[in-house]
Amino acid sequence: MKNIFLLSACCISLSLAAQVKEAYYDYFWNPCSANNARFYSITEKTDSGWLRKDYFAFEKRLQMQALYEDEACKMNNGNMYYFHSNGNPSQMGRMVHGKREGVCVSYYFNGVMADSARFHNNVPVGSRMMWHRNGYMSDSIYHINDSTDVHIQWSDAGTPEGGGYEVNGKPDGKWTYYHNNGKLAGEVIYSKGKITSCNYFNEDGSPQPDTAKANSSARFKKGGDRGWASYLQKSLYWPHGLSFSVDGSVTVGVSFTINEEGKVEDAAVYIPFHPEFDKIALKIVKNSPDWLPAVDKNRRVKQYFQQPLTFLQEEE
Repeated sequence: MKNIFLLSACCISLSLAAQVKEAYYDYFWNPCSANNARFYSITEKTDSGWLRKDYFAFEKRLQMQALYEDEACKMNNGNMYYFHSNGNPSQMGRMVHGKREGVCVSYYFNGVMADSARFHNNVPVGSRMMWHRNGYMSDSIYHINDSTDVHIQWSDAGTPEGGGYEVNGKPDGKWTYYHNNGKLAGEVIYSKGKITSCNYFNEDGSPQPDTAKANSSARFKKGGDRGWASYLQKSLYWPHGLSFSVDGSVTVGVSFTINEEGKVEDAAVYIPFHPEFDKIALKIVKNSPDWLPAVDKNRRVKQYFQQPLTFLQEEE
């Protein structure tokens, strides 16, 4: 009788262990060994589905918690919570069979709300609001009917940036855009999201006939992408006296914005590794030389970047 009891207890223990899975992932979310892990994951079978929790490995801080309907954790079905590396919330909401349902919100690294909307079957319904990192409203979308919305945009100084109608989620009809000084930047006519005609104006009010200059991404002044890569490579160094059992390199992720003047702002470590590495990576990005700002509809605008910085371990 005793042997039967012990055997039963052993079977129960093995069954419970089979319901919990552990995994380690590198910077790019590829499976890896524990020594090289940047993220640590625990997945547990529950009565409601598979509950997965991901952690920043070094900080042992929660990065994500979500409920899935499948063991492979591909189909969300329940509440989801994401967090920035500093512990502030990143996203919160509810998924039903992989589609957003109900109120879903997102937040910036500094804790300010970025987006708030109500969804049904993954489609926004009702009004939707978005904000800049300083708390000023950036976008408001008001639903007129099932297909038509009014979309208005503001700068982070509170001045109008542009607006017009959207039909089935795409710009339609006449949209007007404004410079930060309040003057007209452009008048654009859309048809189902495609531009059919446009007129652009400079900040002094003069016409800008060269439409090729009306849209461009932010660019590092000293050599573009190659210049930026060269600046990072020359600036990175392995912290003296630190050694880790990793495969020769360490990558830290830094997010930042290039503002309308071509300056770096709002730099933050979004994928950390170790305080010394994080501090070096953040300082390098903050000390970046000037960029050419992004241009959208003939207006200088902010552009957000996520940059991996890879440290190479020095051989002793």
